[in-house]
Amino acid sequence: MNIYPKNLPQLLDFEVILDRIEELCFGLKAKANIKKLSPLPTFEITELTLSETNEYFMAFMRGDAVSVTPYPETDKEVQLLGVDNSALGALQFHQVRKSTEILFHLMDFLADKIDVYPYLSKKFQDVPKEKFITESIHEIIDKDGIVKDHASPLLASIRKELMQNRQTSDRIYRNHIQRLKKNNQLADIEESYVNGRRVIGVFAEYKREVKGIILGQSTTGKIAFIEPQNVIDLNNDKLRLEEEEKNEIYRILKVLTDMIRPFQPLLKQYNELLVEIDMLEGKAKLAKELKATRPVLSAHSGATNLINAFHPVLLLSKKEDQEVVPMNCSFHAEQRVMVISGPNAGGKSITLKTIGLLQLMLQCGLLIPVSAKSELYYQQQLFGDIGDSQSIEDGLSTYSSRLQKMKYFLENMNEHTLFLIDEFGTGSDPDMGGAMAEVILHKLADTGAFGVVTTHFTNLKLLANHHQGVFNACMLFNSRNLKPLYQLFVGEPGSSFTFEVAQKIGLPQDLIDEAKQKLSKEKLKMDKLLSELQVQKNSLSRIKRDLQKQMGKTTAEKREFQELNEKLEHTISRTVEHRDERKKLIDYGKKLHQLTQEWVQTKNKKIVIDKFVKLAGYELAKQRELDAYEKTEAFRTERIEALRGKIEVGSRVRVMKSKEVGIVRSLQEDRASVEIGRILMNIGLEKLEPAPLESTSEGQKIK
Repeated sequence: MNIYPKNLPQLLDFEVILDRIEELCFGLKAKANIKKLSPLPTFEITELTLSETNEYFMAFMRGDAVSVTPYPETDKEVQLLGVDNSALGALQFHQVRKSTEILFHLMDFLADKIDVYPYLSKKFQDVPKEKFITESIHEIIDKDGIVKDHASPLLASIRKELMQNRQTSDRIYRNHIQRLKKNNQLADIEESYVNGRRVIGVFAEYKREVKGIILGQSTTGKIAFIEPQNVIDLNNDKLRLEEEEKNEIYRILKVLTDMIRPFQPLLKQYNELLVEIDMLEGKAKLAKELKATRPVLSAHSGATNLINAFHPVLLLSKKEDQEVVPMNCSFHAEQRVMVISGPNAGGKSITLKTIGLLQLMLQCGLLIPVSAKSELYYQQQLFGDIGDSQSIEDGLSTYSSRLQKMKYFLENMNEHTLFLIDEFGTGSDPDMGGAMAEVILHKLADTGAFGVVTTHFTNLKLLANHHQGVFNACMLFNSRNLKPLYQLFVGEPGSSFTFEVAQKIGLPQDLIDEAKQKLSKEKLKMDKLLSELQVQKNSLSRIKRDLQKQMGKTTAEKREFQELNEKLEHTISRTVEHRDERKKLIDYGKKLHQLTQEWVQTKNKKIVIDKFVKLAGYELAKQRELDAYEKTEAFRTERIEALRGKIEVGSRVRVMKSKEVGIVRSLQEDRASVEIGRILMNIGLEKLEPAPLESTSEGQKIK
């Protein structure tokens, strides 16, 4: 993307965004790369980067284990591996192993999730997982970054001798200390080391009574540090063994370095991947803070449609009690240049910067705070004239500098350009500057570029009304209290409320009237019309909000009534079913009672048994007859007709003769697709019945 002037990202507060991502990254290299973030070179690379960022963000929000931070940065270690005859230290190998294991963990996580995270998985698709690196280091280096005893037989032998030496030395020193303490000859500093040799602190007046070598004394001269005679050889052996240990460790690490050295390019690739994931995590954390999404990015449509777009920096800096107002606007072939007017401090510049900053962020591969339904057009150029453009170095005034930028715009602009001009035409005589701005805007619009212009000039508002591709917009203003609403309204110009604000702050009315007389009647009339239009607009907005609120309330009440009605109908249906069932049971019970009495009164038990068998058989036959009828086409047709209107898409239904309850997702002529749990089943309507509404533990109804 060609950006002009070069400091335009800074003027759009893009550095604030980069600073925040830098804070959210872990590694120094990732932080440095973020500070250099710039628009990506092609549409295809931009799309790929956005896909990776969005995928990581979705994984991050789901809580999936994709994080690689904190991770050790191993640039120096990998660089050292590329130097012939070099050797890494034990702690350096420990860092290399740790960072490699972190990356392997991420690769394992993504290995079977290519369908869920295709773009992240693709980053590791051709990257070999070389376990020889970690296994080789693990054989030599322990979890604390120390060379293991069994790294070589010689090292094991040396460390065994060292341990025995220390044990013997400890025993002798304890004896000396106990004896000197008993004789009150031991100083407060019992033990110390001088030039790597272990010594005892003795009061200076007793130093001749201790056999050994005096290796030093305290700064006051009151304490002498003595190496006892019977540990001199032990200390000599200890120093020799420690030197041998050091040499053997270096030899082992040198061998290990030579084993790992061939994998230096691969380790460099591992390191770069970790940095990339660190940057993705920083972008994802920023997206979470901004509640950002990935809108549609189009390469050919030439359309931009921003829905619920927020200024990112305002979101980052807002306090709890502050409200950031979103904006909505569209650009397309017939509506390419937006001219925003309205009072000062009403949000014109913020709106302009929001559009530019969101475009810049998206083409740098960042998610932005807009509705996911928003659409942006991929721009190849971003031009801007924002703020005081006075150039001290070139000896140019503000207006000269602005004209120089307009010259560049006109010479280089095309249909793939987004331009931003704040307070167009200022810096010169209002009439002449306005005329020049009108001519330049006319030419800029004819280039086919997309742009946003803020202005107070009436002639630019008029131009936007009749020039093809240019359209008006304004920042809404509360005409009652003369306070800005920070809301963008597209389609009409706005008043500057110059005289209203002057009257509000208490300027003498005669001064205001005198100022009005100096303006043409046409300008006064237009400004008055714009003010009245704003009042009507505010009134209509309030009415619209009240209507929407009332409609929402009515819809909720209607839905609640329908739910209660369905529940009542189900209760009545169940009551009728229970009544019929009880009647059957009562009739059956009476017959059984009659048979029981006959059993007691008659001697011929066989007759009673025959009657009981017939009764049971009759009930069974009736049930079989009913089961058989339910399998007929007549029952199916009758059942389906009875259910029409009762079962619709979204209805809760129960599969008959079971407890399974699901939601109807679609209806055909005589069948329904029902989602039960997470399974979608195709079931005949005759096998379904309406299910009652249930309540959650919080008492909220669930459909």
